[in-house]
Amino acid sequence: MRSSCSMSSGQPRKTDAALRRELVRLTPQILFGTLSERYTTCGKSTCRCARGERHGPVVQVSYRGPEGKTTGYSVPQGLVDSVRTGVAAWHRFQAIARALAERNRARLVTPAAVRRSR
Repeated sequence: MRSSCSMSSGQPRKTDAALRRELVRLTPQILFGTLSERYTTCGKSTCRCARGERHGPVVQVSYRGPEGKTTGYSVPQGLVDSVRTGVAAWHRFQAIARALAERNRARLVTPAAVRRSR
C-alpha cells in the first residue's frame, strides 16, 4: 500500500519510491549543519568597520560534533554556493526521511492494526 501524503501543501504528492529515489539523488551533495553569515569588526580605529561598514559576510557552518558540542567551520568564499547547496540538500534529506517515517508509522498504526493487537 502506498501513501499519498504531501510533504508541503504546494508540492504534488510523491510515492514512497519517488521519495527514496530523491534521497539517493541527494546523498552525494549532503553537508550536515546549518549555514549562517556573520559580519565582523576588526577593532582598528581607522578601518571602515569603525564607521559601521562591517567586514563580511563570513559564511559559517555549525553542527553538533560527536560529543554533542556545537562546532563549525568557516567557508571560503569560492565554496559558498556549493556549501549552501549541500546544506540545503541535508535539510531536504531530513524532510524526506521524516515524511517516510510518518508514512511508515501511519501504515503500522491504522485502526485495524490497533484492533488486531488487542
